[in-house]
Amino acid sequence: MIESKNRLAWIVTGIAIPCIIATFIISDHFATQRAVNAEVTRAQVSAGLLASSFRRELEKFRLAAVVLAQDPDAQAALNGGDPIKLRALNGKLESLNAEMGAAAIYVMDAKGKTIVASNWRLPSSFVGTSYAFRAYYREAMRSGQYEQFALGSVSRRPGLYIAKRIDFMGKPHGIVVIKVEFDALEAEWKRSGTPAFATNQKGVILVTNTPAWRFQTTSRLSDDDQRRILVNLEFGNKPLKMNQLFEDGKIASAGSADALKKPYVEVAQALPSSWFVHILAPTTAVVDTAVTSSRLVVLTIFLLLGGLIAMLLYRRKTSAFQAERVIAERLRVMNDRLVQANKLATIGQIAAGVGHEINQPLSAISSYAHNSVALIKAGKADEAHDNLERIGALAERIGAITGELLGFARKATGVNANVLIMTAIDGALLLLRDRIITLNARVTVEPNILNTPVIAERVRLEQVLVNLLRNALDAGGHDTQIIIGLSIRGQMVEVTISDDGPGLSESARATLFQPFSSSKRDGLGLGLVISRDIMADFGGELVAMSPQKGATFIMRLPCTP
Repeated sequence: MIESKNRLAWIVTGIAIPCIIATFIISDHFATQRAVNAEVTRAQVSAGLLASSFRRELEKFRLAAVVLAQDPDAQAALNGGDPIKLRALNGKLESLNAEMGAAAIYVMDAKGKTIVASNWRLPSSFVGTSYAFRAYYREAMRSGQYEQFALGSVSRRPGLYIAKRIDFMGKPHGIVVIKVEFDALEAEWKRSGTPAFATNQKGVILVTNTPAWRFQTTSRLSDDDQRRILVNLEFGNKPLKMNQLFEDGKIASAGSADALKKPYVEVAQALPSSWFVHILAPTTAVVDTAVTSSRLVVLTIFLLLGGLIAMLLYRRKTSAFQAERVIAERLRVMNDRLVQANKLATIGQIAAGVGHEINQPLSAISSYAHNSVALIKAGKADEAHDNLERIGALAERIGAITGELLGFARKATGVNANVLIMTAIDGALLLLRDRIITLNARVTVEPNILNTPVIAERVRLEQVLVNLLRNALDAGGHDTQIIIGLSIRGQMVEVTISDDGPGLSESARATLFQPFSSSKRDGLGLGLVISRDIMADFGGELVAMSPQKGATFIMRLPCTP
């Protein structure tokens, strides 16, 4: 008998250990996939914003070059302008340069000699210097306009030279050049905390928030390209090196098969004139966090299952009455732990979005604070006061977000009380705000919900709402519409959450509230089970409906007497 029991124990152990290992491997894979996909989505949004700001910066100077090429004073200067008018034009370019924030503005004649410049007062003045050897001069005189990113021949500072030909009576007389340096833009990108850079069509890094990367490449250049760059003196007198991260193969393109294996995922946004803005989304930290969170959930589930088995064995050795009491108490404790584990897993998935929600007002606070200092120095106290009030409002917004996250993470008291439904809905929507915005979802809350009190416990009620809203967002995807409604039937309040997603199949409805049954590839099948148990503890219930379109869940809660 003893040998038989030992043999059975070895068999069970031999089956259980591979199953546990396989569960952790599968859990790690799906956690990695979720984390990388979320990071790529955030990088795509950031790349779009950076590309937009870069495009606006370029268009401002391109338009200025077009206007200056048609300026009568510039045309007159190229047609033998007298010294007084040339001096006046120098001053005009000087003022315009200061106003626009360009590095330099200058006009060259048909032979490439500079006749007026914004830096005419400085020892490094361009006036009288010939830049006919520059590619931007030759190409602008030939085709009408040209842009070249290169080192300054005097300052040795990198910048974009925007050249526009000046025509007079149908003939080319010279060019106007605006040199743009991107120090302010690079400083703005640096505040994002993520490697960001812009490249030309050859993959040469020109603008970057990591200065050591400038004039490196994202791929190997051909010998012909290297020789052309050296001949045109665009980026110095040495061959360009490939960026070490790209050379070492540590970067994967978004959506590629290697995206889950590399420490960086690259997201690129194309711009006019063959420029590209790149974001390198670091994945190591977010993947480690996601995997750790996933393992904690799986470990908690195994511990709960192990505890349940242990309690069942214990029940056989004790009296029925005592065993029932012990089991009931243990089940309550395990249920609380499972609820908390579900809540912590949810927090792990929405924390990055909450962080994004906080970063936006933090960036705005930094900008307003910087502007306030400038306004105070300029004696504009009223405008500075307005900025400080905006800073206060943004700080309150950050406080509301962090307060809601801390409240959601706090373990529930288990004591039911009067709760306003709208308070819990507001909290759930605040936690899910970033995901709602990312998916371009529309969440409509019917106005009759505002002051409706029910008997519940706010933290757990909010947990049910977060689970149901997340399921609706996952089911509906981009541009989904979610409606939160309310009706009162006798002594019960019914809160409905409806989406326009694909709805519930018959097989899905049959196993909807069964543990570990999920239609999601990476789902554990515990969210709805926990939500139903929480509703039962409130004295209510959670049911699913299948309308003609989408899915509807009804939360029934007892009214406040």
